[in-house]
Amino acid sequence: MFTASDGVRICYDDEGSGAPVLLVHGYSGNRGYWPFQRRALLDAGYRVINIDQRNHGDSDQAAFGQRMSRHGLDLRELMDGLELTDVNLIGHSMGVSVSLALFSLFGTRDVRRFVAVDQSPKIVNDETWKWGVFGVEWPHAWEQANMRHPWGELDREPDMPEAATRELAKLAHHHDHYPHEQVTQLLLDHFVADWRDVLPRIDIPTWVVTGRLNPYYHAEGMEWFAQQVQRGSYSMFENSGHEPHMNEPDLFNERLLQFLETTP
Repeated sequence: MFTASDGVRICYDDEGSGAPVLLVHGYSGNRGYWPFQRRALLDAGYRVINIDQRNHGDSDQAAFGQRMSRHGLDLRELMDGLELTDVNLIGHSMGVSVSLALFSLFGTRDVRRFVAVDQSPKIVNDETWKWGVFGVEWPHAWEQANMRHPWGELDREPDMPEAATRELAKLAHHHDHYPHEQVTQLLLDHFVADWRDVLPRIDIPTWVVTGRLNPYYHAEGMEWFAQQVQRGSYSMFENSGHEPHMNEPDLFNERLLQFLETTP
């Protein structure tokens, strides 16, 4: 545990040695959502820091701080507390937005590489943006953040492989009992954020990842993300949906380690 500057206790695991990798899960997830990457990274000699974001997992449930900026500050404070430099930062879904909040506040200081797994820089579709989440537009955003109006095309999501299903079963209690009604403000803040202006300021190697069977995002938007950063690359996983690191873990890990080991 570490205690953030506003008194909220944040749970994390810190394993291994070598170059640090910081894993940042998505909305309603927890630090257990990286089982295949954790093992592969440790075996490859990396130090793996895996965080439960506030209001998630074993971290404190706090009524305050339910915004991307506070979550981004949590990452900065954890990095400072552990004296981390040359961090390989990997985010999935909302974890990407939290990483973008970090960059918006502090730039890319102490971050060596960035992996963005399946998250648009803008969720709400409007006249300026057509690559947000399928079906999310301003008239329904509040109802959608409250889970009272549908969004996405969930029937596109492929079945998980057996090994991933077993791992997710271990996390079912946390996920199935996630208190959405207590953190509506967090999800709404995630929905309405617009990180497009942050992308051109990201000056580190960045790998943007998505899945062909994505239930939320347009492939064109993910590719656009990769084109906007200064040193971006892009991968489409053909048999994956929103979670390529779970749908195709072996191939994902192979490409992840290649990215971490070959980019300067």
